[in-house]
Amino acid sequence: MFAVIGRWAVDGAMDSEQLEHIARNVRQHRGFVRGYWGQAPATVTSAHAVVIFEDEESAQAMAEGVKAAIPSASLDVIRVLAEA
Repeated sequence: MFAVIGRWAVDGAMDSEQLEHIARNVRQHRGFVRGYWGQAPATVTSAHAVVIFEDEESAQAMAEGVKAAIPSASLDVIRVLAEA
């Protein structure tokens, strides 16, 4: 498995409608396994995501799509080595 770990700037607290829109779009990507989105409790100037994919190709494709849509996003594609 591979994960896309991301962080990007936002203008405030993300509402449930925004998050459902994001989740609905990401769920459709080839190789999607599971995704998590959130914001730090103390600040709402950035959002964070961890999205798991079956393979590296799917994770890279997702990361490239996000970078095209949000060029300032910080993204890493990592190999998942363990889970609990």
